[in-house]
Amino acid sequence: MSKKITVLGATGHIGTAIVHTLLKQGHQVTAVARPSARLDALAQAGATTKAGDAHDAPFLTDALRGADAAFLMIPPNVTSPNVLGFMDQIGEATAQAVRASGLKNAVHLSSIGADEAAGTGPVVGLHRQEARLNAIEGLNVVHLRPAYFMENLLANVGMIQHMGIAGSATKADAAFPMVATKDIAAKAAELLAADKLENHAVQYILGPRNYTLAEATTAIGQAIGRPELPYVAFSYEDAKKGMVGAGLSENQADLYDEMTRNINEGKSMANGPRDAASTTPTTVEEFAQTVFAPAFKAATA
Repeated sequence: MSKKITVLGATGHIGTAIVHTLLKQGHQVTAVARPSARLDALAQAGATTKAGDAHDAPFLTDALRGADAAFLMIPPNVTSPNVLGFMDQIGEATAQAVRASGLKNAVHLSSIGADEAAGTGPVVGLHRQEARLNAIEGLNVVHLRPAYFMENLLANVGMIQHMGIAGSATKADAAFPMVATKDIAAKAAELLAADKLENHAVQYILGPRNYTLAEATTAIGQAIGRPELPYVAFSYEDAKKGMVGAGLSENQADLYDEMTRNINEGKSMANGPRDAASTTPTTVEEFAQTVFAPAFKAATA
């Protein structure tokens, strides 16, 4: 049965894949994001598009009204001087819009570690948003808690080009789950199209297994024809300087630092309940071949 489904953050990696999947299944999709060529492309693919600001509760209310289900997410803002404050503003606007629109079913993009109220960097903002959405009467919501995105590895492209290494403050031997965003999108689309959502449910999405960044670097090196590519673990101080130098705000760099320490210490960001439902197919080797290598080649060209 065809459903009316609204997708917030429709021009991101996950949102775009959700929109295309649902359109192929014959659903009526409203794609919501800031104005861009990517949003125009979704219109050409058959989606209804609404361009506006995620801070704008009346705009979001209009986008959600009449939908059978919606994908909810808070877009990142790595240059904000107060990242958790930014997330609270958008989270509150989204919650207001859900109430005002009468939305009954939602899939919310949260994160591994969102069960913790502190110590997880930017994921604290998603802990707060889970609580906001759970408090809305009449809303059935499933919280997706994916692990570290494999797409985060793309931040190494410039470093490999200019320094011949991949690196971060994460320990070389710290193993944690990594997931491809296409697998997150597939799970989200499956839930959005379902007849019924289990209320206040949590769905972890953990990739095929836990990896270390040294293993991920080996896969990347093989995919780009640099089999000796080394992974270098930086000091927390050097990593923060690098992030700020790359344009992140001091506040965002501090939050990423907190998240990295959580992974290095084997806490909540490194551990999710692995079962058949939370295990997804895309390996880091496949990601390196199909996503990283083409991106690296394009950047090098």
